[in-house]
Amino acid sequence: MNESLVSRTDSHEQLLAVTDLPALPVVCLVDDEENNLFLFQRSLKPFGYELRSFRDGQELLEALGAGLMPDLVVSDVMMPKVNGYQVCEYLKSDPVLSKVPVVLVTGLNEIKDKVRGLEAGADDFLHKPFHPLELRARVKSLLRIKSQSDQLETQNRLLADTNLLLEERVRQRTTELEELTIGLTAALERANKMNDEDTGNHIKRVCHFSELFARGISLEPATVVRIGRYASLHDVGKVGITDAILKKPGGLTPPEWEEMKRHTIYGYELLRVAGADRIAQNIALCHHEKFDGTGYPYGLRGEQIPIEARIVALADVYDALTNKRCYKEAYSEDRAENIIRASAGKHFDPELVQTLFDHHAEVKAIKDAYRDDIKLVDEFVSMDTPPAHLLARISASSPLPGPRALRPDSDVDRTG
Repeated sequence: MNESLVSRTDSHEQLLAVTDLPALPVVCLVDDEENNLFLFQRSLKPFGYELRSFRDGQELLEALGAGLMPDLVVSDVMMPKVNGYQVCEYLKSDPVLSKVPVVLVTGLNEIKDKVRGLEAGADDFLHKPFHPLELRARVKSLLRIKSQSDQLETQNRLLADTNLLLEERVRQRTTELEELTIGLTAALERANKMNDEDTGNHIKRVCHFSELFARGISLEPATVVRIGRYASLHDVGKVGITDAILKKPGGLTPPEWEEMKRHTIYGYELLRVAGADRIAQNIALCHHEKFDGTGYPYGLRGEQIPIEARIVALADVYDALTNKRCYKEAYSEDRAENIIRASAGKHFDPELVQTLFDHHAEVKAIKDAYRDDIKLVDEFVSMDTPPAHLLARISASSPLPGPRALRPDSDVDRTG
């Protein structure tokens, strides 16, 4: 071959090696004959590879065990101690080294020898005697493939890390929103209590009944929790109803009743503007709809009524029947149950009515746990006593005695 052509070819391959591949790929050369190792080195040394030579497979395995991480292995097949097939099998069986390309160099030409090499995991073969250009081409090609594979693996790993980060941020944001929603629910519950004769225990019972009924009809666990959580807001719209109507003993006049019915709309609007869960909005809006379509505000019937509203409707009425209200005395258990049974398919979803009676023991346990004569532990703030967290702050700062200690820091008495 013309020497100038070989020189130009070598120079071109050197340029490609530098531009296409990472700096100094580690290439391990394994052969028990010095002449072959010398030929390997001479063929590959000009092309920017870090060459490591080993006189048999055992030496290479010991180096790998000590932490060597090659980018490619060129190995003779017939060697003492550990042959090329065994080197290949070792590499391909190791999860860390399995992607390292292996070129087996052999003087064996039978098909069975090549099949054995392929079964061992060889990526390419080079038959002796070989031309240096052929060795260079095969090494370069396999290193390029490995480089692309490594880059893809790195990108996938980074993408997986990014996805994990995004998932964690979504989880954090979801938790924040849930905490905010729970806080909003508690605040609206408190507003409802301030403007309604219903006791806190009534709200607790309705929440637990609702969760029990939702679980009894096999709703999704997350939905069961949400219904139990937001059932407390069913009458939150009553904050928009005047005390003269809301706390009036006895019956209401037709105009008063029309105004009372609007608490469903008020509650829905309050929760919608607040960005509350749609389940909470549906409960406030539709808990006075009836299964036969005679309820309000829209006269929905059957499954037109959201399931959460059907559940809370039953829980609320059942509790109202069995407990004293400002407009009625408590009904006996038998009378209340007879009314509920007679209202199945009319006022209430028949499936839910059956669920109530199927879980009679749990219903009784909830009623016993939250009787109206049991005082709930809750912190209420008055003009006379600040909340606990401010008391600790006041005590730590040793304020002046009297109401002045609770006013903003100022040198001027704002009361004049």
